[in-house]
Amino acid sequence: LCSPSQTCSNGVCTGTATVDCTGRTCGSNRAGGSCGSCSAGQRCRAGQCECYYDCNERNCGNAVQPEGTNTGLCPQRSCGTCPSGFTCGSNGRCSAQTPCTVTITVVDCNSRRAISSSASVAISSVTLSYSSTVTVSAGVAYSWNTPGLGTFSFQTSAQGYLTNTQSFTLASTTTSVELCVSPAVVQVDVRERKTNITIEVGASISYTGVASGSFRWNGVTSWTHGGFGSYSFIATPDSKYTVGSLTYSVTASTTLIIIYVDIAYFCGDDLCTSGETATNCQLDCVALFLEFENADGSGPVNGPTVNYFLDNPRDANADTGPNRNSVQQTTTRTTGTGSNTVLEETYSYDELVYFEVVVSTFINFYWRANTSNIDPLLGTYRLRVHLSKLLGTTDFNYRLVNTWKPIDATPEPYGPTDLNLHLFYSSGALDINNPSLTNQGFAIGKAIADSKQSGGPATMDISPDSGIVVAVWNSKPPRSSVIAPSQNNRYLVDSGSYVVFYGKTSNAANGKQVGQVVMDEIFLTNPSLKSNHQVDLWYVAQFTVNQPARNQPTVVAQSRFKTSTINSARDMFFDCEAYSYCNNFKVPYSDTGRRDVEDF
Repeated sequence: LCSPSQTCSNGVCTGTATVDCTGRTCGSNRAGGSCGSCSAGQRCRAGQCECYYDCNERNCGNAVQPEGTNTGLCPQRSCGTCPSGFTCGSNGRCSAQTPCTVTITVVDCNSRRAISSSASVAISSVTLSYSSTVTVSAGVAYSWNTPGLGTFSFQTSAQGYLTNTQSFTLASTTTSVELCVSPAVVQVDVRERKTNITIEVGASISYTGVASGSFRWNGVTSWTHGGFGSYSFIATPDSKYTVGSLTYSVTASTTLIIIYVDIAYFCGDDLCTSGETATNCQLDCVALFLEFENADGSGPVNGPTVNYFLDNPRDANADTGPNRNSVQQTTTRTTGTGSNTVLEETYSYDELVYFEVVVSTFINFYWRANTSNIDPLLGTYRLRVHLSKLLGTTDFNYRLVNTWKPIDATPEPYGPTDLNLHLFYSSGALDINNPSLTNQGFAIGKAIADSKQSGGPATMDISPDSGIVVAVWNSKPPRSSVIAPSQNNRYLVDSGSYVVFYGKTSNAANGKQVGQVVMDEIFLTNPSLKSNHQVDLWYVAQFTVNQPARNQPTVVAQSRFKTSTINSARDMFFDCEAYSYCNNFKVPYSDTGRRDVEDF
């Protein structure tokens, strides 16, 4: 630096230097001389004398001072003191008064028993600036030569256990340290094999392997294992399921163990399986009893083959009517040529079962039964079917077949013997009293059968024009309590009536089933109607077709009951709700069984 009286030019002080010791007692006077010197043990810093002390790498005792230091001017200073149990050495470092050997063991924190695997222990002391890592073998004590006494930190880790950090203070009397770790926790679940869903009941689980034991399972349960390695589990559910077993190797990455069990099938488990039938286990299995007759009223149809499905075997198609798809049947039943009944007994009460009935020269019949609606106390689903012959070139395009329960068919309440099927077209009515139908002089419909005493069939053929509505009705006409006393207290709602629609389409010149309407389906959503004994009319459906004999007709279920007007002559009157000519349609009293003579 230049003197205040000088200037610096290109790194050179020019001008005359003037002595400057303002505020300085030592060091340079900026004119080539000195402002003074310091006493022994001092050093000059920024023009001032100060005492010098050195505590580098020392944590106790007196600081180092230069030789010959004037202690009166610069008294001694300490670099620190040692904790209890330590002394300050000549090197200015604290050291234990009595270094010793301590044994280290590692146990389970819960059981206080030695763990089954080796443990790594990291030991450190801030006071002593000490760190070391030792390995403690399973079930063996480790001898550790301590660097001194005082407080030490121990961090213990072992395979299959959670890392644990503990602190201990070693005294001159300390001979051992017991460290502990807690086993890692794994979730255990018990599931049903097919659904992979947790089971609905509790279970007892036992295990052997690296460690042995048992625990109670009630939903996903935390399990504290005894270390990594192989375990064998046995899960025993309280009920409903089989015993499940599993051998599993638990590793550091294991978080969930799943033990699978199966449904334990038994009579009363709500599943029809494992050889159960309605005969040997009515609690689980429903009997599906089908009876087949000819829609022309000629009698039984023998030798039917019935295929059963759990998915719909047909797909809707607006252009062609419903078509058979690739769904495979789950079971098939048939009978010999001398029988017209088929029994299937291997389905449960909670299934939707589809039927396909195949008989040579007849149109295939399709149906579905919701077994959830079957009373387990009865256990039998009964269906009487009137099969339609294939439609020929001289037959009309569509055939409607009405079937209901035969007289005294179980279960009670019994249905009425007589029902009438009425078709109302723009040009007139088609029924038992009007067995033929014409339109502009051409025949378009006729009654095929009306077998009342046996519970049907009532079968009508018709060829409606495009877009013309056909209103379909059922009526229960009055009966004479004298001539037919068995028909007293018989009601329409107990008839089990249904109507099946068959028709020709673009890919079925001989006809296919194009629809059906079932009375009993009304009661599923309106059960109170089942007890209405005043009604004697059922508006079944409205039937229309855009392209006759080609596309799928429209069948709109009306799902409505009505009560007719009965005059003193016991004739029945009702409004067909489709055309003005039938707004007070008459069903003569003579139509109580046969066209001319009342049957009973």
